Order: sequence, then C-alpha cells, then structure tokens
Amino acid sequence: MAISGGLILLAHLLDQPGLLLAALAVAARPIVGKAWAELASRRAGMNVLMLSAAIGAVFLREWNEGAMVLFLFAIARWLEKMSGEKARSSIEALRSQMPAQAHLILPDGREADVLAAGIQVGDTIRVKPGERLPLDGTVTAGQSTVDESALTGETQPVAKEPGQPVFAGTTNGTGTLQVEVTRPVEASRFSRIMLSVQEAQAAKTRLQTSLERFADLYTPAVIGLALLVAVIPPLAGLGPFPTWIHSALVLLVIACPCALVLAAPVTLVGAMAAAARRGILVRSGDVLETAAGVRVVAFDKTGTLTVGDPDLLDLVPLSPRVDRSAALTLIAALESGSEHPLARVFIRRAAEAGLALPAVDAFTAVRGQGVEGLIAGRRYRFGTPEWAGALCPTLPPVLPPERAACLTVSVLCDEQGPLALASLGDRLRPEAAAVIADLPAHGIIHTVLLSGDRHETAREFGLAAGVQESRGRLAPEAKGAHLADLAARYGPTLMLGDGINDTPALAAADVGVAMGTKGTDAALATAGAVLLHDDLRRLPLLLAIARRTRTLIRQNIALAVGLKLAVFGLSLAGYATLWLAVLADTGASVLVVANGLRALGDPPLPLRPAGSRPGANASPRS
Repeated sequence: MAISGGLILLAHLLDQPGLLLAALAVAARPIVGKAWAELASRRAGMNVLMLSAAIGAVFLREWNEGAMVLFLFAIARWLEKMSGEKARSSIEALRSQMPAQAHLILPDGREADVLAAGIQVGDTIRVKPGERLPLDGTVTAGQSTVDESALTGETQPVAKEPGQPVFAGTTNGTGTLQVEVTRPVEASRFSRIMLSVQEAQAAKTRLQTSLERFADLYTPAVIGLALLVAVIPPLAGLGPFPTWIHSALVLLVIACPCALVLAAPVTLVGAMAAAARRGILVRSGDVLETAAGVRVVAFDKTGTLTVGDPDLLDLVPLSPRVDRSAALTLIAALESGSEHPLARVFIRRAAEAGLALPAVDAFTAVRGQGVEGLIAGRRYRFGTPEWAGALCPTLPPVLPPERAACLTVSVLCDEQGPLALASLGDRLRPEAAAVIADLPAHGIIHTVLLSGDRHETAREFGLAAGVQESRGRLAPEAKGAHLADLAARYGPTLMLGDGINDTPALAAADVGVAMGTKGTDAALATAGAVLLHDDLRRLPLLLAIARRTRTLIRQNIALAVGLKLAVFGLSLAGYATLWLAVLADTGASVLVVANGLRALGDPPLPLRPAGSRPGANASPRS
C-alpha cells in the first residue's frame, strides 16, 4: 500500500505516467490472488469488482484513476483490519497481563514458583500484595481486598477472608492470601470468558450473514448492469463507447459492497468488547441484535431479584420480660448447638451486636421443629410456633399474621409463655426497584416475576420490586411455557435467572441472561449473556448497549448506501470521475468503521421516566 502510494506521488511530481502503471501493478498484486479465489469458488466479490474497474481504466488509458482505484481500496481494507484489532484490544490487553507463574506452597511449607498451567485442583498457592491472581480458588488463610473490576466491572475492591472465592484475572490488595485452587487454568472463569468472547467475535450474526448473502447476489447483478451501461446506450446512439464504459467502471467501483459488509461486524465486535469491560459477557452478536428489540423482561426470584441468602428480617419481643437484645442472645445461644442452615443467621447477628452467649445445658434439636435447652436453669424452646408453644400450653402464643415472604417464622418460648417472634427470609436486592423502574426507558413494556415459591411470596416480592405481574408455584418447564405466552402477547422476551431450575426458561426466552457470581454452571452455559457481577444495574446497561448497537448498524447501512447512490447519480449526470467513485467507496468504509468504533464507548443511558420510584433498600412487607 505504501509503495503504490509513493509511486503515485512520484508519477505526479516527476510527470512520469509510466510510474502509474508500476503503482497499479504493485497495488494489484494482493488483489489478483483474492479475485482469482473468488472466481474459483464461483462467486464475484469486492476484489473482482475492483480489479475489473482497474483493468477497464487501463484499457481506457486512465492509468491515474486505475492506480487510485486499487490504492484507495487497499486503504479501506487496512482500516477494516485496524478497526477489528482495536475492538479486540481491550480483551487482549487483559489476557497479556495474566501471570504465567504461581507461588505454590509445598507440603513442607516451602514456596516454589511454578507455571500456573501446572497447578492442580486442591493445591494451595500464595498471592502477595499487588499481584494478579493466576487461578480460581477459595481463600484458606489471610485477609485482603481484591480488585475485581477487570473481571466483573465492579469498581469497589471486594473484601476477602477465609472461605470466600477469588478469581483469576483479579488483583490482590494489601494483604497476603493463601488460596486453595478450585479450577485449573483452562477452566477458570477468566479463561471461559476469554473463550466465549473469542467465539462470539468470530461467529457471524444473522444480520452479517444476510448482508454477505446479499453481497453474493448483488455483486454479479452489478457486473451485469455495468455491462449493460457500457453497451446499450452507445448502441442506442446516446453517446460514444468510451464515455459509457467510463460510467460503467464508476458503477463497478461505487457498487462495491465493502462498506455495507462492514456495517455490522465492526460495531458488534466493539459492542461486545465494551460490554465485557463493564462486567457483561455477551456470547454472540445475535444476542445484542435480539436484545435491542426485547419488550418483556422476566425475573427469577431467589438469587436474582433477591439476594439469595436467608437473613433475619425481624425480631419482635412478645413479652415485657425480654427486649430485642435479650431475645437474640437466648436464640443465638440455643442455635449455637444446631446444624440447621438458618442457625448461622442468629449466631452472626449476635456476633455483629457484640453479644456474649450463655452456656446451654440439656440441648436437644428436634428435626423439622426447632431447638430446646436449659439456660441458667430455665427451659427454652425456639422453633415452629406450634412446637415451641407446646412448652406453655396454658398460655398459647398470640402471634401476628405470618408474613408471606418469610422462609421461616419461629417463636422463642419458656414455660411462662412466648418471648419473641423471629421472621427469617430473603431480601430484595437494594437496586431492584430502581432497575425495574428504569426498564420502560429501554423499550420494555412488561415485567414479570416467575418463581417456584408460593404465590403469596412471589406476589409480595413482585409488589416490592415494582414488577407488573407475579407468578408463583411454577415448575421449570412452566416458566418456559409462560415465556412463550408472553412473547405471543407482547413481543421478544428476556429471562434473567441463576439456577438449574431456570435453564428451561433461559433457553426458551429470546434472550437468556444469567447472574454470574451465584449462577450455576448450567445457567451460565445456557444463557446468551452473563452479568459477571451480581448487580441488576447491568441489565439496563446491556439493553442500552444493544439498542445503541442497533442504531449504529442502521446508521452504517444508511451511510454506505446513501453515499454510493449520491455518487452514482453524479456519474450518470457526467460529473463523477473514477477516482471520485473510489474515494466515495473508501470514504463510506472509513465513515462506517469510525461510526462502528463508537460502540466501544459508554452508551447513553436514558433518564428514568417521570413518576417512577427511586430504588430504596426495599424489602417485602405485609
């Protein structure tokens, strides 16, 4: 490209037309092979068009225009290559920073630096302050904060302590961590993200395939039309052959589908790279194309719309003999001997409050009912209202109505009567209400909560979150059937879920989106997009990226077609030269590439519709 450009410049400076032929030959060399390959496969592509135009220019002794045709075409192809590399650079930059070695802790306690690829599941590694983690694992010793922004888009460092997961590609803070490896290098979350992004960027979307198929039919038609333009008008006495052959060559050049074929891929690759940088993994360009037209968003409840961890929602004293702290102390003391999953909720809350737990004697755990024991010589029961209340049958507990959202309503009793009522349940994500209030600004006309939980529970959480429809007692297959019904009534659907039971719905929806941190492997494999950080605010961001991508692709198609039509009109009127046609074709490609690369930036987020509710830390209340 540089050589042919230099020869063209010298030809004009030295007034040596022969150098133009040399420039044309140099520029034609890579194009001839590609044009021959196109003809060998019985298809005429853009290389055939450009080479035909250049050969025609030579026969017309328009050497300058022929050389410019191929030189500017080479510039267009170079710009296409550079745009693709720039769109992928944000992902490749992170890949290049991954550590090749890890600090392996040997059985005798010594430390050895070994290749990360050689680390086995179950090995323990040490991660020092400021280092990037080479593998996924679980913290076994040490405390620190980890910057997960490169993987999840979360800007705030995340505190890590023993028992918590850490991921390859994230950066350790100021503490030293010992990590037990849970996945080999090739199976880490980072590696799976890289593989998915590569596959997504390599795959062609339905729109790309349609444009390329159109180009395959369009190019032979243009060649045929150019032959007619070159032959019929002169035979009809409308002008000399050279004039109409020149117009036919302009038609060949201006009709080259370079910019049209570039309209989608540059934009889609940039959009997927932008989404990945913001903690959203998009598995294919088709997902973005479909998400741009989504009209219905369906949510799973547990772990998606809610936090997914049971917590103490309320603790209400039922007797003047105890206050809230005293009740929590007694309950935590009783639960400290229990293996029930909910027991740790009370123990954690007591520890957070700095409460000292008394000793418990004669402890008994009754499966499905609760716990019982002696504290300071007094017998207590904590569990189901019926069982705990049996300790004082002469004075049954007077309980407030059970809240539908609770997983468990338990009562603390002694032999004199009920002391306290504890309500345990899940909590709505703090950002849920604000996110759902923002969805109409992204083209969503209907929201629905699909849950396998009780109807009352689903309805109460749905009301707190602001969804328009709530359905409970749905089997996994029933969620998929309900999505099909919603699609028939409203249009394309998006399902957001995290569990194995959500996989049928994720597959049935037009777009399936999984919560990445707590999502099961089945949900992550089924979904078309993954929110790498469990933050619902990334859902409107995904929709904004998708809608902007669609807008940019439409703009690119309009630019590619509109500019070519304008120059072809000038050609028919006798005002367009061959090099101007090439310049217009190259200009269209440059504009399409430049416009497509805007997808790498932040999408404009619409303002919340007037009258929508702010996203307070909402929890269901009966």
